[in-house]
Amino acid sequence: HVAAGRLAGPKGTLGSVGTSGAPSMASSFATLALVAALVATAVANDPAGSWLSYAEWAAPNEQRITSVNTTWKVPTDPKVPFGSNAPGWWYGIQTAQGDGALIQPILAYGYRGMKYSIFNACFDWNDGSWRTSKTLEVSPGDTIVSSITYVPADNSYDMYIYSTEQKQGITENYKIERAQGDKNESVVYFVLEHQPSRCSAYPTDGECTFENILVSVDNQPVASPQWQAKQEQPACDSKATVVDPKTIKFTWSPQSPDAVPEEKLLRTKWTQ
Repeated sequence: HVAAGRLAGPKGTLGSVGTSGAPSMASSFATLALVAALVATAVANDPAGSWLSYAEWAAPNEQRITSVNTTWKVPTDPKVPFGSNAPGWWYGIQTAQGDGALIQPILAYGYRGMKYSIFNACFDWNDGSWRTSKTLEVSPGDTIVSSITYVPADNSYDMYIYSTEQKQGITENYKIERAQGDKNESVVYFVLEHQPSRCSAYPTDGECTFENILVSVDNQPVASPQWQAKQEQPACDSKATVVDPKTIKFTWSPQSPDAVPEEKLLRTKWTQ
């Protein structure tokens, strides 16, 4: 879910800049481009422009979220197997400012061929890195069980995602980077991401519901989180609906003409 200006991929290092002689025009443009990219990264955050619809809840006083649990079912296959831009249905945690580690178990279509897969991932705004686990193929109708759990011993989080029908799962740990300082992971997101170039490339059933949502803050269960349903860059009549404190439903219309032109799609993160 990378917004414009987001730097994805593995961590890297900046090369040194020479000081002898006048800089060439090419090197000047390269320097300007680098500065622009760094500025964009510095001011960018979540929510990202590749999100269609989402729901969020923020812990009071930016307290630490210590666990999130949920289940959801894999939607039907799309009518058209191309043009989907690899949509994802996921939940995750982030800082109140949206500029830290976005820790997110993901269900996606079209990430590894024309099929559904599950994996764990983190986009970290602290250094612009994008890290993913291995993937597991899942099928329409499979029930996905997932959790995010804080590990206080090393200030990290365990991500877990599992298919009850495939009887397989993935566990991945992500340690919060020192650059994040004392900012807690204090916001929970549920997200539909990646606008398609044609709505018929989205699943035909037009819905995906996260159920059995449980959130804990500082190891205390939150009885009734007050979710806020929002629109970022919706397409195909997409919408997030808060059914109740434990249920969030995403809907879209595969028949809608409201898609995004191919040349304007944000091709980032797992679509690359």
